[in-house]
Amino acid sequence: MENFNVLDKFDNDKLIDVVKNYKRYGYDDDLRGYAIKLLKERGWNEEDLKRFGYLENPDYDEALIQYKAYCRNSLIAVSVLVLSLCTLVLVYLVFVFMAYRNVVKFYQALGREEEAIFSFDLFWHVLLFFYQKDKMKEELKGMR
Repeated sequence: MENFNVLDKFDNDKLIDVVKNYKRYGYDDDLRGYAIKLLKERGWNEEDLKRFGYLENPDYDEALIQYKAYCRNSLIAVSVLVLSLCTLVLVYLVFVFMAYRNVVKFYQALGREEEAIFSFDLFWHVLLFFYQKDKMKEELKGMR
């Protein structure tokens, strides 16, 4: 307890602050206990400290709980987002491949296999979807 001797010079208000906010300051239980011991020597008892709300800081404790919950929930949210995006990319690629097969078979049915390769691009599929759809619709209208 010799490293706690600096507390001997503190007035009661500073000691109460140490007791109440020791978690916020990053102090350990031993230092807090020494501060309580000093206050007892100066005429305070634990019932008085508790009655006046000097033993604990419930606002800080609640804020700490909310901070930890925020960190946990944010990590879960980001993880779910990443996993969802990965899953969506895989699903997207499966359906793009299926759509590509449909385009190839469509142009094979028309007897023009070279257009299937040229008219379909995996990465531009989203942008080309409406163009390709309209083009294929027009081809169908012209088919005999």
